[in-house]
Amino acid sequence: MNSLNNKLTLLVTVLAFGFFACEDSGSNGPAPVEGQMAEDIPANVNTMSEFTASDVQDNPDNKENYTFFDFETGATVSDSLSADWDIAFSGTTILANSGNDGGIQLVETAYDDVDTAPTTGFEASNTSWYTYTGEAPNGPKHAIFPNEDETLIIKTSTGKYAKVRMISYYEGNPDTESDEFENMLTRPASQYFTFEYALQNAESTQLYHEDSFTYYDLETGEMVSDSSSSQWDIGFNATTIIANTKNSGGIQSLNIAYSDVDEAPISSYEESVTDWYLYTGEAPTGPKHAILPKDNLTLVLKTASDIYAKIRIISYYKGNPDTSSEDFINFIRPESRYYTFEYAVQTDGSTSFE
Repeated sequence: MNSLNNKLTLLVTVLAFGFFACEDSGSNGPAPVEGQMAEDIPANVNTMSEFTASDVQDNPDNKENYTFFDFETGATVSDSLSADWDIAFSGTTILANSGNDGGIQLVETAYDDVDTAPTTGFEASNTSWYTYTGEAPNGPKHAIFPNEDETLIIKTSTGKYAKVRMISYYEGNPDTESDEFENMLTRPASQYFTFEYALQNAESTQLYHEDSFTYYDLETGEMVSDSSSSQWDIGFNATTIIANTKNSGGIQSLNIAYSDVDEAPISSYEESVTDWYLYTGEAPTGPKHAILPKDNLTLVLKTASDIYAKIRIISYYKGNPDTSSEDFINFIRPESRYYTFEYAVQTDGSTSFE
């Protein structure tokens, strides 16, 4: 009888151990966290250049009676056959460098509202950018005024796009409502072009300054174009870093070294952080006017998927340069607004980074 009881006790013990062991096998602690690296993530790198050109004169001594202008340098070009010029002026005719695949067209959209360049419809010249007042009953007679709420779009010889707003056709950009201008005897000389333009330096039709962020998905390691989606986790714009708060995300900075952050906080998350770096300014030693990540500071992120990540910003400059080098100190630096950072994502939804 005792032998039977002992056997039953042993069987129950074995079964119980097996039950608890099986139950525990599904909760052996948080999922392992593996470190990852993101390199040269652009933080809304601005590729637009904006200028105002004043009193570009239609030079009658020019061989072909045109003045040729280069957007990139903001200067006139003497060689009309080259690909170095983008736009040319003669009288009220404006040319594009069509001999080198350039083009021009006028769109009925105000300059500030032109966001994207068309890719078709370009011509060699345009003569409809202005209004001639003739014998106007009111205001100055026989004057040339740029059309309001219209914009010239230029395709350059290098395949880039620019938008142009004509401001004035008269030397010194005079006040066209003044008595001096209305009196044709005191009116400044014509055929002096003043205009503003924005040149897209990248291979893009975008013709506006991008005010949004670069959005990045930590799990896939890829950038995301849809800012309204829940696919992105972290966004960058200059020195501002944001979380996807529209989809329940959040971010905060901890004054703890990255390797020592074992647990993510469960509260105090915010929309953005800007305290992750030091601006050196006129530092007495080392690089001046540089953005350097703070030592022993870690960003903790709650994603739109309710998982947690920790992040250490390594560099704000393209290629992660040595910021203590003589080149960097002497302003021989790569472009800024390129983030390199390491991060670890806890995929099981727990707050543990161990």
